[in-house]
Amino acid sequence: MENRSNKKYIGTLSQKEIMKLYAKHVNAPKVRTFKGFGIGIVPGERSGVKFRTLAGPRPSDPPMELFDCHTCGGVYNLGHQNPRIIQVLKDALDGGLDIGDHLQLSEWRAILGKKLAELMPPGITKTTFGVSGGEAVDTAIKFSRAYTKRKGCISAIGGFHGHTGFALATGDPGFKENFLWNFPGFKQVPFGDGDALKKTISDDDACVILETIPATAGVLIAPEGYFSEVRELCDDHGVMMIIDEIQAGLGRTSHFWAIYGGLYENEKVVPDFMVLGKGMSSGIYPISTCSYKPFIEKSVFKDDPFIHISTTGGSDLGCAIACEMLDIQSDPEFLKHVKEMGKLFSKGLEEIADDNSELIKEVRGRGLIWGMEFKSETFGQLAMLSIIKEGVLQNYCGNRKDTLIMMPPLIVKEEEIEEIIERIGKGVQNLKKLS
Repeated sequence: MENRSNKKYIGTLSQKEIMKLYAKHVNAPKVRTFKGFGIGIVPGERSGVKFRTLAGPRPSDPPMELFDCHTCGGVYNLGHQNPRIIQVLKDALDGGLDIGDHLQLSEWRAILGKKLAELMPPGITKTTFGVSGGEAVDTAIKFSRAYTKRKGCISAIGGFHGHTGFALATGDPGFKENFLWNFPGFKQVPFGDGDALKKTISDDDACVILETIPATAGVLIAPEGYFSEVRELCDDHGVMMIIDEIQAGLGRTSHFWAIYGGLYENEKVVPDFMVLGKGMSSGIYPISTCSYKPFIEKSVFKDDPFIHISTTGGSDLGCAIACEMLDIQSDPEFLKHVKEMGKLFSKGLEEIADDNSELIKEVRGRGLIWGMEFKSETFGQLAMLSIIKEGVLQNYCGNRKDTLIMMPPLIVKEEEIEEIIERIGKGVQNLKKLS
């Protein structure tokens, strides 16, 4: 792994000192959890598909080098410290850009808006910018309510759309009940079940929001025809269809969008809203987008063009970086590479599952987003720790602890896939010895 670290920014304190400060001033329960897992590690040098920790799980242990198959949910689609993205940031700063002013017009929001309109499923031509995926989801639900003059919202059981406002209200009880965040009119149905949606949806609903591949729910794949049925039901009831591609979009499935021919090539469904985050940042500058059909704009901004703002959302610097990312990840050769790597990765995971059928129930996914479901939550969590100790960072799904989610950077190479699979296999074998 190439070392680009600078002692002014990485390794200024020992891992032990960092954990002590983190516990004292940031989040003590999180530190205790990591220590309890035996993986109390702090990222240090980072480059490409790997990063190196400042120390091992114990202060006396040497640093660990980990393949990043967590990628922060797709934030690092282009790996860590991508040189093309870094150069754009440097050039933009040298060229006079800064965050910009949210009340004024912006050259770079205009440029990025045009680029997104050219890439989106047909008819989605408007974009409102934010900082996080949760903010983009909040915007889509907020705009749906403004357009329909209704309050109801339907989401999927086990899905996850963010920790803020309306986004939090769409989530499972475990994320919101502690905050007394149960909004009237927010309902959930099983993902992939068209009959359940048909029984639930009504003329009182403003929107249906779904991830194309619900990651937190266990990397679920809908049956063919499901999203077409959702589109039809939304049309029948005058309900807005919001698709969340924060994790599954931007080439993750080997198609640029999962909803528009990505999951099933002949099923080209066009939603009313598409929300993006995570990978829009390229791991360098936070930005999120809520893109939608133009007829929605009049209901939102007709009386006040300043009624919805995001102070640092769609910053000039963030937009310049996102434009470069879109050029890279929409390139047909790039998507071809993701498809090839996805085939290798899925084949390797399926072989591991076949060799360890007493532990693993199923693997499922598309492109370079995969879930490995174990036969119990205990196996899932132990497998996560065992695989990390073999040098591959991944985690279990937040609403399905029996399933590990694995999302390598989209720039991963064949030899790296082979080594990742080998290490995952070793981690599972070690678990077999314990069981």
